[in-house]
Amino acid sequence: MCRFLLVWLVVLVSVATVAAQELVKSAEYVASLRPPVFAKNHTLPPLTRYGWTLSYEARVEFARNWGYALEFGGYVTEKSVEKLDDPESIESRLAQLAHDDPKTFKLSVICSRRLPFEEAPTEAWTRDSGGKLLDAKAQSLDGTKWQKGMRLAWSPETPDAVWKMAGKFRADPIRAVRRKCPIAIVLNGGEYGLGVLGFAQKAWEQDPTIVKAKGDQPWYDYISAQKARAEKIIANEVKMVVPDRQLYIYYTTTGGTHRNRHDDWARWMYGYQWMKPVSDLASSQHYYMHFNSGWTGKDNMLTQALNAKGFEIENGSPHCYDWLCAGWPREKGLGSDRVLEDNGLGDLTRYTGFLKCLYVGGLVGGNAGYYAYPTGGFDKPFGKNDPPHWIEQMVAFSRVQAFFSHLEDYIRDGELLPGPDRHIWSKEQPAYEFPTGDADVRVLVRKRKDRAAWLVAAWAAGGETRDVKVTIPVAGQVTLKARPGGSVYVVRESGGKMMAQLMDLDAMHPSLSLPTS
Repeated sequence: MCRFLLVWLVVLVSVATVAAQELVKSAEYVASLRPPVFAKNHTLPPLTRYGWTLSYEARVEFARNWGYALEFGGYVTEKSVEKLDDPESIESRLAQLAHDDPKTFKLSVICSRRLPFEEAPTEAWTRDSGGKLLDAKAQSLDGTKWQKGMRLAWSPETPDAVWKMAGKFRADPIRAVRRKCPIAIVLNGGEYGLGVLGFAQKAWEQDPTIVKAKGDQPWYDYISAQKARAEKIIANEVKMVVPDRQLYIYYTTTGGTHRNRHDDWARWMYGYQWMKPVSDLASSQHYYMHFNSGWTGKDNMLTQALNAKGFEIENGSPHCYDWLCAGWPREKGLGSDRVLEDNGLGDLTRYTGFLKCLYVGGLVGGNAGYYAYPTGGFDKPFGKNDPPHWIEQMVAFSRVQAFFSHLEDYIRDGELLPGPDRHIWSKEQPAYEFPTGDADVRVLVRKRKDRAAWLVAAWAAGGETRDVKVTIPVAGQVTLKARPGGSVYVVRESGGKMMAQLMDLDAMHPSLSLPTS
């Protein structure tokens, strides 16, 4: 009986605690936090986000104090543009903010996904030798003309005029927004039109026109060149209406996080050497436990990131603006049968350390995505002491971005050092990290081009703080304290010897703990 009463007492106390906790919405919660401090006059682009749209108030707060672009919300279409004529609409109010104070409220927009299905000529579709239309699985649809509802495979030989029309479908509504206010960032979420080999090669192999056009080229080279042709046409249409933008970012324009990791990697991406002109900066995807093993393990996120980075550097792209997510609720990670003990929500301390490594690697900003719709939506009230994971992800990203705004000269005017080893998968390129003797402690080094000064990230990806020694060319051996939240050092000569100065005294609030000298 006593045990029964004790259990009920614990339950009642827990319920009372939750009930007593102040409920807040996302904008209120973020506004209650101490914001990070950005360097005055820094030139890092604003952060962005992707997923379901936040409330007006949350969008404004993240833009005003947290280094995010002001999110226009959803795809920019004719329907959303019509709302600009209503001064009371959210779209109109956002445009007014960006017009009145473009330095604080840097607007970001997302391209429409509309394609010219009805307008496309017969040459736009993949066909078999008898002229019958094919879907991506090479199954005949017993027809020779597109009809609504058909899921056809676009042909790599689709005429330029079709992609130009697709570009106009994106550019025209964005032009209407630009007439109202400046636009800082244009995001193109991709995943439309011409697909990757893994989705449609079987169909393309049945089309005599495509096979003839490919000739002796490898399929990877051919489809990469054709995808780049299509996306450059689309991108140019959009870029022309926002010539004063900061960035046009296409998802993804990557050196290949999975390049050489497995035998069929080329079936699931396009070659960066062809796609590079599409996006203003390289952009890779890093989603926790999404075709990776998380912070550690043989397929960890940083090894994947450095795989892409190495090829981007080889192709003249030292900087990037990547797509990131520290997880969303799932039982299993995509690409794995492993049950996720953390339900797919990554540890935010180690996410912070991971981000610091990316910045030392050449990241100048990125997109904070979230890919599960929360029960009750993104504006559902929550306990002030129990914020949802997606908010904490955005806050963590902002804090790291603010910190590196004070070290921007190292990113802009530095170069990532190759390290002594080759990459574990792409052995023709450097690993771009320095060995520590511990597989779960990662060290990246970026050297200023104009002086003997190095920016160093030391990350205890495995979760335990520890001291490590690394040897940096010219600088010599240095001792670093690797923390789960990352440690960033500046190494330079002082008093006749090399000194390593810790720059983020508080790993989780780095811009608020910069050393004074």
